[in-house]
Amino acid sequence: MKNDRLKRKAFFRLPFPLAETLTAALLLLTFPACAAVADSARQQINNGVLKLAEQAVKAEAAQKQWADPHSRFNVFMPAAVASAAPCPQPPIFTASAKTLPRLGYSVLCPGVAGWRFTVTVKADIYLPVVMPARAIERGETLSADALVLKKFNISNQRGELVMKMEDVVGLTARHALRAYAPVKVNDVDRPLWVKRDQEVTLVSRSGEISAQTSGLALKNGRQGEVIKVQNASSQRVVSATVEAPGVVVVQ
Repeated sequence: MKNDRLKRKAFFRLPFPLAETLTAALLLLTFPACAAVADSARQQINNGVLKLAEQAVKAEAAQKQWADPHSRFNVFMPAAVASAAPCPQPPIFTASAKTLPRLGYSVLCPGVAGWRFTVTVKADIYLPVVMPARAIERGETLSADALVLKKFNISNQRGELVMKMEDVVGLTARHALRAYAPVKVNDVDRPLWVKRDQEVTLVSRSGEISAQTSGLALKNGRQGEVIKVQNASSQRVVSATVEAPGVVVVQ
């Protein structure tokens, strides 16, 4: 019988007001611990540098007119941050390295018991860039149907990438291009419209009047380049701009 009474006491229900009071007390004991974690020095630093890094990416995107940028950030802190006390006031952030994708910040908690840490933020920035939809041969002229726009992490990429198809359509590949590899500015060139020792049409213009004769190209010439051409009639050597395939205009 004694054991039965003990069992019944174990399952005895507390009156509702008392149960509510005990629950509230437990919550009060629990919340400060959570708040301490949320407001730790690590969290203060992390929140601050992420905000600054996002601002840096937005500023770069506006300056370079990036279309639809997407970014991720990796924050690197010293191990000593884990044992640092939360800063009782907002920490002071100073940028020490402002060049994307690697940003540096000095974080200061003022006061006698304060601290200072150097933090690095590595940004991964994804942008639509131009890529060949298939392998492109050296010297091949790039056409719109041979290109695609795909998002790519530009952070570790060396060289200037091409962001718009219209910037490369009609240009020629300086070397073989792999399918779905980002196209760099230095991968393409203006088309070769004149070859050395080629007979060309030499055009001379004055206002609305133009005259033309034959000439001999003394060097290769790409679209828009100025080359030396020998006038077939006078044998004079003149400078002329490559205007079209086989056509040059006297300067």
